[in-house]
Amino acid sequence: MQHACALLLAIGAAHAGAYAGEPDGEQAVVQVMQAYEDAWSRHDAPAIAGFYCEPAVRVTRDGPVVRATRAAQEATFGRLLPLLVSQGYDHSAWDRLEVRLLDASTAIASGTVTRYRRDGSVFERQGVTYGLWRTAQGWKIFFSATQDPAHALSFGPAPP
Repeated sequence: MQHACALLLAIGAAHAGAYAGEPDGEQAVVQVMQAYEDAWSRHDAPAIAGFYCEPAVRVTRDGPVVRATRAAQEATFGRLLPLLVSQGYDHSAWDRLEVRLLDASTAIASGTVTRYRRDGSVFERQGVTYGLWRTAQGWKIFFSATQDPAHALSFGPAPP
């Protein structure tokens, strides 16, 4: 996982400056990631699955898992969300979100998300990193990974 994130960060640092000013660039990705987190807060597995490319890769503690179709994504989130809710999860919010464009069609989004219980107490906090691809339907996630919040990527200021 650390190697995959380091590779994405190195690529991003090398290429981000050329695309930082693109009108439909980083801010569009931020909007997509905000909407993605809103779908989590609604516990809406089909909506969450709709944010992913086909196929997409999820890096887990046990290694990469390819989810080839939207149906596979829906099934995964359809199992995960009820489990989280049964444990007390209610909604999520970004604490920090950073985005860098690698080129006109590829972006990295990384930051920290806090999941809350209904009473507002913290359920869990995690670092998250996503690779996104611009498709005819907008920005879609093709890579996702969670990590310790202290290890979420931080890009610093965009190059001029």
